[in-house]
Amino acid sequence: MAKQFEKRDRRFLGIGVQSAIKGFFGGNALLSIAILLLICVFLGKEAFLFFPDHHKGLQLYRKSGQEYVDGMKRQVEDHADLNSLMAQAYFAEKADIAGREWGVVDAFGYLVDLAEDEGEDEIDAWADAREELEDAEEDAEVKRAESEARAAWGEKLGEILAKADRAEADRFGRLEAGEWERLKASMAEWDPVEEEPPAFVVQAEKDLKAKMGTFEAARNAFAAAVGPLNDLKETLRGKAMVVKEEAEADLTAVARKKALVEGAAASTNSEDRQRRLDEAAAIVIREKFPFAERTEVFYESKPEHARLAAEYLVALKAAMELVPRAPGSKEAEARLTQIRSELPDVLQDFSRNSVMVQEWRHDKPYGWWRSISAFFFGKDWVTNSSWHDFFGLLPLFTGSLLISVIALMVAVPFAVSAAIYVNQLARRWEQTIIKPAIEFVQAIPSVVLGFFGIMVLGTFLRELSQVEALSWVPGFPMAERLNILNAGLLLGLMAVPTIFTLCEDALNNVPRAFGEASLALGASKLQTVWRVIAPAAASGILAAVLLGFGRVIGETMVVLLVAGNKIAIPDFSEGIGVITQPAHTMTGIIAQETGEVDKGSLHWRALFMVGLILFVISLFLNWTAQRIIHRFRIA
Repeated sequence: MAKQFEKRDRRFLGIGVQSAIKGFFGGNALLSIAILLLICVFLGKEAFLFFPDHHKGLQLYRKSGQEYVDGMKRQVEDHADLNSLMAQAYFAEKADIAGREWGVVDAFGYLVDLAEDEGEDEIDAWADAREELEDAEEDAEVKRAESEARAAWGEKLGEILAKADRAEADRFGRLEAGEWERLKASMAEWDPVEEEPPAFVVQAEKDLKAKMGTFEAARNAFAAAVGPLNDLKETLRGKAMVVKEEAEADLTAVARKKALVEGAAASTNSEDRQRRLDEAAAIVIREKFPFAERTEVFYESKPEHARLAAEYLVALKAAMELVPRAPGSKEAEARLTQIRSELPDVLQDFSRNSVMVQEWRHDKPYGWWRSISAFFFGKDWVTNSSWHDFFGLLPLFTGSLLISVIALMVAVPFAVSAAIYVNQLARRWEQTIIKPAIEFVQAIPSVVLGFFGIMVLGTFLRELSQVEALSWVPGFPMAERLNILNAGLLLGLMAVPTIFTLCEDALNNVPRAFGEASLALGASKLQTVWRVIAPAAASGILAAVLLGFGRVIGETMVVLLVAGNKIAIPDFSEGIGVITQPAHTMTGIIAQETGEVDKGSLHWRALFMVGLILFVISLFLNWTAQRIIHRFRIA
């Protein structure tokens, strides 16, 4: 009998079957480790080369004067944001207190355009006849021709007015009842040759000016306040671009000259060879680019900037004094209140940027720490720019984090509750239905979920936000259907199977004796689950949540399709309503831009740096989950 249980290990070339199986599995494990190490090396090599190139780019950004110009640019852009609010306030006021007059003037403009387009021949004929009449007033034939031309124009105008579309003329419904017919009737007084409007329209224009004259003057003064400063910025912008282009050409002069000489040596065409040699001879190689000389214009402009900045503050104050204190429109009042609340911060930033402009020097060292922090804490991700590329991770990280948090808020309650129910409370037939149904979600391609988010979920959420009864909900009504909330809900759905499966494994690892002892002491099934089983599996559940977080923060296709892809830090002043704003993510930016950049470029390496950060985050989450499992494992 003992012979029947002897180990039989057949060997081939000295290798046994069991040894081969052991070597196969061990070799695959080592291969996995090797691949992981290669990924780390590959990502690290490309990513860490980013910082030296990024630092050089920022140094050139300062030396060329672009940093100096951007100080003015920020001042102009801050004013532009306020000016946009001012325009919104102006048009809200115009619509609410002068809607009728505005509607009449706009509708008249529509009728004029329509008449001049379709009655161009009749207008020209009448204009010619009137000109001839002025030259020969006593000629009866000329008078008759002018009368016929006027009659032809009147007939044509009647045809045009008959088919004029009121909905097209009054798109915003500003005309009151009967105003449309009064306007059409007054068109008989319109002189298309002299371009004089009828009395009805003239009166509407006067009433509109009387109601909006002060506000319009304030708006125009507000918009014009920054004009001179903007003109200076645009002038210096062009000069900074020239300096940058010359400096970049100087940095590549040696390589370009060498390439031309080598190309000339390899060319078999004498004309082409000579052309290359001439181009190589024209390239001047300097030991050092004369930044001091080329940036002198910026130093000379500092007094002018100081003067224009002071004039801007005076003009802005004068414009604000013209703004109505008590507008008739609630929306206009809200926008003006927002302007007044934001104005102190804008003025503070304006002063800070003025100091930066005055203190700017091209030869001031650009520190390594500032270069690194510009990437990790930068608020701008601007690529393929004719001005300067900025690589700031903060808006991408913020978008990824917000979407992931929403996804976990949706996924964790459903997944954990479902795992507890299926593992502890459900009947056998319920388990055979619920568990496969949840795990089936993993089989749905992410691109399909993305299309669902675009066509179904996003549209549903936006239409739901338009319901008047839900206007109290933060962020409602939603301006965009592709936003953080949409992406978070879909990622929450995708994370449910992962968290569910891992939570169920954690519950299965709780010794049966725990539950049996609780029941034996008289506890109910629910008491046993919530006071014994769930607390005992808490470490595994927490690890499942962390792994689910790693799952959603690394998702690409869904966020690329439904998050809105707006590279900007969401406006947290909206409170919870921030989740209805569009955003971009770290995974999305890699997928969107990798195929469009040149290999080895700064942009290429910036994307690898983002990928390395994602890789580190995922590793950290997995390591933390494993540590939790091992630390609190039940013996």
